[in-house]
Amino acid sequence: MDLAIVAKLALALKEHLDRYQKLVDFLSAEKKYLLNLDLDGLLVTSQAKEILGREIQNGIGALINNLSDAALMLGLPNSPSPTLVEVAKLCPKPYANQIIDMALTLTRLKNVILRENEANKRFTQESLALVNGSINALTGADQIKGDSYGQDGSKDQSVKKARPSKVSKEV
Repeated sequence: MDLAIVAKLALALKEHLDRYQKLVDFLSAEKKYLLNLDLDGLLVTSQAKEILGREIQNGIGALINNLSDAALMLGLPNSPSPTLVEVAKLCPKPYANQIIDMALTLTRLKNVILRENEANKRFTQESLALVNGSINALTGADQIKGDSYGQDGSKDQSVKKARPSKVSKEV
């Protein structure tokens, strides 16, 4: 058994986990910036997430190659692709435990990322609605133009058109 191949897999998996943890950190920062309507912070975080996304994609390829090499060395078929746990079961004890722990951590991080993304999506929509509402209140745009349609596609007759509201000079 070539332990160097297993060690290479463990290292690639560790690097992958580090990237996912970094993504969780970016998503947490993004939430803070969304709540504070900090556009500069959002821009910086967005750019960093884009770079990290490319690193994650490149890392996945390397991880899959290392997993395939380890599976081949351990005598597992490459089709269908073996899982980390299947490979870990055939590895020596210290590596087996390490790989299984990292596979569980990867699953946990994936779930955290999905939850954070969903929360940030809601915060983004709420922030956009707040900005849109503010602009419409200032310009009266929400009261002047267009027909409103219900979910079924029919015209919503309950929306009344009005003149733009005027802001007092004292405000």
